[in-house]
Amino acid sequence: MLRDFRHPFAPSLMLLASTTTDGGQDLRDVLEELVTRLEGAVTLRLDVLSEGRIRRPCIRTVMLIDGYEAFRRLYVMLSVERFDFSGRYLIVFSGVVDEGFARRVFGDLWDLQIINTVLIGYGDNRTRMWTYFPYVAGHCAMVNLVELKTSDQYFPDKTLTYHGCPFKVGSFETRPFTIMERPETGPLKMSGFEGDLLDTLKEKLNFTVQIFEPKNGEQWGYALPRNSTGMMRMIQEGEVDFGISCLGISVARSAILKAGLAHYTTSLVLAVPKGRPYTAFEKLFRPFQANVWWIIATVISGAAFIITSVELRSLTVRNFVYGQQTRTPYLNLIQVLFGIAMHLMPTRNFARTLLIFWIYFCFVMRSLYQSAMFRYLQQELTFPPSRSMAEIDRTAALYYVVESGERYYEAFPDRLLRVRHLPQEKNNIINRLEWMIHHPGSPDVVQGCLDHMAHHNWLFGRKGGRVDICPEFISTFTVTIYYPKMSMLTRQFDRQIQWIQASGLMSYWINLYGDYEFNRVESKGGSEPRQLSNGHLAVMYELCGAMFGFSLVIFALELASWRVGWMRSVLERLSGMGDYRE
Repeated sequence: MLRDFRHPFAPSLMLLASTTTDGGQDLRDVLEELVTRLEGAVTLRLDVLSEGRIRRPCIRTVMLIDGYEAFRRLYVMLSVERFDFSGRYLIVFSGVVDEGFARRVFGDLWDLQIINTVLIGYGDNRTRMWTYFPYVAGHCAMVNLVELKTSDQYFPDKTLTYHGCPFKVGSFETRPFTIMERPETGPLKMSGFEGDLLDTLKEKLNFTVQIFEPKNGEQWGYALPRNSTGMMRMIQEGEVDFGISCLGISVARSAILKAGLAHYTTSLVLAVPKGRPYTAFEKLFRPFQANVWWIIATVISGAAFIITSVELRSLTVRNFVYGQQTRTPYLNLIQVLFGIAMHLMPTRNFARTLLIFWIYFCFVMRSLYQSAMFRYLQQELTFPPSRSMAEIDRTAALYYVVESGERYYEAFPDRLLRVRHLPQEKNNIINRLEWMIHHPGSPDVVQGCLDHMAHHNWLFGRKGGRVDICPEFISTFTVTIYYPKMSMLTRQFDRQIQWIQASGLMSYWINLYGDYEFNRVESKGGSEPRQLSNGHLAVMYELCGAMFGFSLVIFALELASWRVGWMRSVLERLSGMGDYRE
């Protein structure tokens, strides 16, 4: 007690059970003597295990019994909610301890995976102490009795090595977390960065594994108090010793299973389709931002308004502003805008000053536009992908998720109606991402971990198959190993995982399986300029056809104007011929 049951914050819980009156009195005498000799060096708590009395699981427990039936009375009260099964248990028996009695007691404790325990009694006129090791070479997952000496360490770490014993592992393929390797002969093997983690744990703790996949193609499954599915059922019912395969920590899972230390934290994101490609006509407006186009349109509109105001005045006013023989001011405005030479210059100083300013403005804007246009015509760019879930909601996109991922949409009924489950097959997320690349016109999105998207880009990025992600994350996703509720593996596994994380190995393994540069700009052309093709010049052909059609419309109007007087007057005014005829 003085050596192994001192704890700065947790008292040692004293439990007493007897089958006879005399046996109970003897145990109370032992307890009284124990309290007297400890002299307060160890904090003790006397409790009858009444419901609600224990606020947190006990980590130090002493049982005083007078027989196996008394032990069973206390045994049935043990639960993971009230006791820490990885804590220390001291069983004091007031009778004769032999190997048979010890094996029965430790067999019951092993069913609960309580391994840090010592049984004390007497025999052969001396005190006898027993413990057991569940894993020794050639004898795995069973009670291997060891009689202790006074000089021995009573509570050694029995999980430092598992002596090559096999463990059953529940897993399935979900790249890049776990990648299954199916040799023609031999057992199933696993890689991926969680596979690398498992390999390291195997080497450090000296155990082997048998990998079991959920039946009927089920994957994570649903975590329920009863009738769980998929891997959750396998772990809950003890079919496997632990599960590892992109298992996120959740309240529902932790209620029925035992979560280990989180070994990786990532994000749940949405893979979104690339934006709609720019049309040839839209590429004409790409060199300038929208506000620049608004300014140019405002300047041209202002110039046209001034010309219109002057045109409505008398010939004397027009000659004063333009100078004589200037009959096409609108056309002159367009000529200078496109860099076409003027054969007739204005004669007035004011008009020439305006012309110089206009030529300079158009020269600068036209030079900037032309230098950028050549580059943009060659690029086959698209509109940016959706930047938020609100933008996705404004489309007709469906949300493709794994079954267990549906819970993230329960708070959003409108989105929940658009959720679709991915088929239960290996690498269903990676397969759906590949489908997205081959169906660029689909607006649907795919939910997965950031690492799923990075692994897809690592596999297909060089082939032009990169996927984009929505910058707005759905949730933080913390990955762990899940164990049965009473598992004794957790503490040692957590200790090893802490050392692995501190060494930086997890980050190293993760980067081996993914390309996390989602903002990389793909350059299909080199540094050398490319020759323009008909596809690049499609906008020129479109404009040529549009202007040719527009000229035919004007030609038809001019033919009709010989019969319609007002139309003829308007057209002559626009062409600047009216004043000349005056």
